Amino acid sequence: MRIILLCSVLFGVYLNWHPFHVSVTDMEHNAETNSIEVSHRIFLDDLEVGLKKFHELERLDTYKPADPDELDKLIGEYLKKKVFVVVNGQDKTFNFLGSELEGDARWCYYEIEDVSSIKEIEVTNVALMDVFDDQQNIVHMKNNGVMKSYKLDKDTKSKTFNFQ
Repeated sequence: MRIILLCSVLFGVYLNWHPFHVSVTDMEHNAETNSIEVSHRIFLDDLEVGLKKFHELERLDTYKPADPDELDKLIGEYLKKKVFVVVNGQDKTFNFLGSELEGDARWCYYEIEDVSSIKEIEVTNVALMDVFDDQQNIVHMKNNGVMKSYKLDKDTKSKTFNFQ
């Protein structure tokens, strides 16, 4: 029993000493609106570090921002330089719609318009990879009821999903 307790304590200390860095991006093609709807979940503290570095800011509060619209502007500018999508061989840009707080993370919403169908989609997500060496960005792509997922990291920054 003491060994189990000791192992549990040591593992907990290890996790607190060596945190992991991960974001999750959920993408879904909406055939009715001919768009790809994107929800991107990023932990607040990681987002804050990334935004401060990218925008060269000394102070920023992603939990209770003084100006939520300004925070969304900063997030949108950041993600447009870190997330890239190619649909059926065509580069696509997205419209950043906003963000909302949920617990210790912020959900960031954006949309890629004028996508009637998806045969192939390449997703590149390097958000926070220049800040954290162990950053992982998980991408879930749903098209016509089929879900495909992949974990991006410093060695694999993009993934092509085929839906043919």
